[in-house]
Order: sequence, then C-alpha cells, then structure tokens
Amino acid sequence: MSSNDQHAASKALEQEALKLDSRRCEVLLAGDGAGLAAIVDEGLTYTHATGRRDTKATYVDSVSTGRSKYTRLDREEVTARAIGNAVLVEGKVNMTVVVEGVEKNLYNRYLGVWTAVSGKLLLTAWASTKLN
Repeated sequence: MSSNDQHAASKALEQEALKLDSRRCEVLLAGDGAGLAAIVDEGLTYTHATGRRDTKATYVDSVSTGRSKYTRLDREEVTARAIGNAVLVEGKVNMTVVVEGVEKNLYNRYLGVWTAVSGKLLLTAWASTKLN
C-alpha cells in the first residue's frame, strides 16, 4: 500500500470513529442500551473521572436501566488519530447526568480507543478526567 493509500485509509478510519463517537452520545442521551451494546467491545474497560470502572455489561446495564441517565452531552475540541487498526478519539465534554437520582454537571476531558474488531470499529477503552 502506498503512503497516499495508507493516509487515505487512516483518514477514513478516523472519520468512522468520529461518527461512532457521535452515535455513542446519541444512544446515551436516548438511554438506548441495545444501541450502546452494538458499538462497544465485549472487553470494554470504561474508567470514569471518579476512578470507578465499568465493563461492557455494567456500563450497558446502567444506561439501559436508567441508573445513569444522560440529559446533556456537549462535546468540544474532538479529534481523532489513527494508529494501526485503532483510533484515539480525544475531546472535552460538558454534560449533565443523573446517577441513581443525583444530578451531576460535569466538565471532563476524555480519551476513547476505538479498535477494528472483525472489520468493525468498537469502543474498547475509555478514560476521562475532571476539568472542573
């Protein structure tokens, strides 16, 4: 593959990851657990800004049951960088989430890792840190 072809493939992978990151926000706002499950890897490691970790099962369950209800997700400075078959998506998010009945307004920086699994990009890792 020529360097131009590699560059084009990387850019296409980055654009797909950015679309999926937008989709992730849509399904979170809708409380769509099935939609979330479709875009995250079985081995997902999701680390919240508090340090709490979720697996795919616990993360999807918290969204499906409404234990975590996202009511606002405003992203900014979102970038993507392909590295091999993975894409790092970074950005900031200003959000409101109700967790077990308690409303939280958060401003975080995040890093999501989307990896090609059987030809499909899936969220395989997530970490965020508080900015406020």
